[in-house]
Amino acid sequence: MIYCVNYIPCLANLQYFIALKGDILYNYYINIIGDIMKRVFVITIVFIFTFLSCFGINALLERSNAVHSGYIKSKYNIVLDAGHGGADAGTIAADGTLEKDINLAIVLNLYDFLRFCGINCYTIRNTDDEYYPNGLDRSKSDLYNRLDYVNGIDNAVLVSIHQNHYTDSAEWGMQVWYTENDKTSNLLADEILYISKKFLQPENKRFNKPSGSSYYILYKASVPSVMVECGFMSNTDENSKLKSDKYQKELAYCITMGINTYLYKDINGENNG
Repeated sequence: MIYCVNYIPCLANLQYFIALKGDILYNYYINIIGDIMKRVFVITIVFIFTFLSCFGINALLERSNAVHSGYIKSKYNIVLDAGHGGADAGTIAADGTLEKDINLAIVLNLYDFLRFCGINCYTIRNTDDEYYPNGLDRSKSDLYNRLDYVNGIDNAVLVSIHQNHYTDSAEWGMQVWYTENDKTSNLLADEILYISKKFLQPENKRFNKPSGSSYYILYKASVPSVMVECGFMSNTDENSKLKSDKYQKELAYCITMGINTYLYKDINGENNG
């Protein structure tokens, strides 16, 4: 089931649900129209919404004002953290692909999808920069500034996007880390991984883990917080996917649906049971 928080129609949900799983829509209409009409209908809808997704999203949203603009108080404010940036490239794949670029691309798509769903969201960075606002001291890690940013947002829910790397190039698949400082963060992590496995990585056997002290922002977080490691850049095949604009959108869509489900359940008190 797809939920839209605040009861705002979610075009992104529809278009990417169709684009990712046209066969589901096909089966849904199996008793309505003939085989030929079904195929024509699905192909037409996929084409239209894919076209709109490619050329319409950026024109409809004012992303440039997202980082430093004032925000409307809401029950939820999703803070999106694109890991690394600027001089900090993060992990580097064998072909020279930089983690920071993949992280940012996924976050910008994620921002678009969440806004379409009527969910307030803010990006810590939306350009290729480290986060040192207003000339803050660059001699210390910008993780301190990122944490301050999260703490400055009312009713924040932090979703940090990263990529993984390991010496064994056979390792692959999404994994989500969560803070132990908030009792619902593991539920958010579980929803994101569940949706991603269902639609993108059905053979993924990984499970989510508490972050401990390994990840500073999660370790210090006082709000629901997760870090999504979308895949392994050390795996040649997965790195090729992670570089793909289509796959980045698919990842962002699945993460959006995980967030959406978590918020819906929280509104209805299901995360407290």
